[in-house]
Amino acid sequence: MNAPVVSAEQVVATLELITGQELETPGEVLYAARREQPSLVATLLSAWESEGRRLSPALAHELEQQRGRMAFYRDQWARLPDRPVSLKGLEFADRYPGGLLRYMNDLDLWIPDRDRLWALTGWLLAEGWSMHTASFVRLGGATQVIVSLRRLPDDPYALPYGIELSTLAYIGDGIAAPHRTEAPADPVVKNLLALLYERFEQPYRVRDLIDAALLLGGADEATLARCAPAVGAAELWPEYAELARLLRQSPFAVPDLPGERRAQVRQSRSRRRARVLRALRRPLRLAATTLQLRRPGTAILERLSPRAALEAGLILFALPVEGGERADVLTLREYGGAMWAHTPVGRFILVHGTEVDEDLLAGAEPVGAL
Repeated sequence: MNAPVVSAEQVVATLELITGQELETPGEVLYAARREQPSLVATLLSAWESEGRRLSPALAHELEQQRGRMAFYRDQWARLPDRPVSLKGLEFADRYPGGLLRYMNDLDLWIPDRDRLWALTGWLLAEGWSMHTASFVRLGGATQVIVSLRRLPDDPYALPYGIELSTLAYIGDGIAAPHRTEAPADPVVKNLLALLYERFEQPYRVRDLIDAALLLGGADEATLARCAPAVGAAELWPEYAELARLLRQSPFAVPDLPGERRAQVRQSRSRRRARVLRALRRPLRLAATTLQLRRPGTAILERLSPRAALEAGLILFALPVEGGERADVLTLREYGGAMWAHTPVGRFILVHGTEVDEDLLAGAEPVGAL
């Protein structure tokens, strides 16, 4: 099956669908995109340009800057050693037809082996990237790691480039939809799950609908048949049902995944409720995880020690600091009233709220940012 063509008219219609606005002029369209769907602006401008609309010099320059950003990421991806698994970004961008451009904030890479993650992090640091933040979470008896690096562009007014390396393939809500350490090999299945898991972070955007249309609209029946059980195994039918409803209202013709939708959604929700009920046997963990998702910094979280928070399944955010002992393998230590992670790429102080007490740093100099 050939992937659908995406026109400027379809992009605008999808923007109107998601925002609930009627947009009459290009200026109104661009204003709405900048205000409510900033990740869509590059796609919108490139769609207009590819259809012969003359852009103003300022807009043409903006589009060229975004093309340069994508070229930077493609070059960086091509030069990575011991190639990790890419999620979403470049794989979606490669499906965009013609001159259409997909904006990327950062490059998401899945590296299930922690030693490989540290090795690639070290390589990137040697290449001129800087450590920004890290995150740690306990899952399946092991500590999972997410490392975020950034690099400043030549233009001081442009956003920094970003790369995120993670031993987690997918991040859910940590309760009903657990985080996952594995991803399917099939690129369509893998990236559909990635798109559905993002729904736990924010509502579906215009870009998500375009991504889904290009991903599923170009898939054959065998691929769609592989997607359905994967969505079921991840218990993401409610998120898929919402996406499918939006796609049916959009100007894109996208085939549905096979199966009886209502029964699948009911089954997913039933299994999620059962997981929450099982979590009630550990009420502190359930309460802490729920509060971290909804109200970070709330009082109950502040009373937990970092180790208790980690064992409760909370994500601990890590600020890199200069100096201190490194370790050949990840080593967590408590001293000075704080938890520290010693890693092959540096030392981090771990927090589970939104702030770190300056006294806990004990003179250590932060080198990243929360």
